[in-house]
Amino acid sequence: MKKEDNVLETVVFTYSEDQVLRELIAESSYVAKCRANDPGLFPGWSSTIIVSEDDRPFFTRRLADVRDEIMRALAPHLSGEFASTETELVFAVLLPQHRPLALDESICHQLERTIVSYILWQWFATKLPDESERCWLQYQGALSAVKSDIRLARNRRPHRPMNYF
Repeated sequence: MKKEDNVLETVVFTYSEDQVLRELIAESSYVAKCRANDPGLFPGWSSTIIVSEDDRPFFTRRLADVRDEIMRALAPHLSGEFASTETELVFAVLLPQHRPLALDESICHQLERTIVSYILWQWFATKLPDESERCWLQYQGALSAVKSDIRLARNRRPHRPMNYF
């Protein structure tokens, strides 16, 4: 591998509070639709298992929690150049300049899944414990996928064709 293949650049992934809230509403609405015929749900279930604007204080606190969790988990791979704000989560990841661009898209998607799953894990905890457990597993899987994509980008070896005689 050439020396310039190891040069790292900062790739910034930004998620607005509104963007995350839209994903939370979409995901919880999907769960509500799937549970519509569940006889174990109490009357009025639809208003209690769909994230809404009314849940913003809970959501804002959990957004800070998930930011801290992701920052700790990805610390060796992050640049300190950019910081999150009250309304945006910002992750500045150090990646090689020469990498497949599909990895950026995958990391971006998996980071968003990590954020949404973490918040839903805590939000469903008192409403639907089995759904909360599913969200926890999704959170762990998405965070593992982010780490795997970063390792893949950093440890990529050039493909050398083999000649068979």
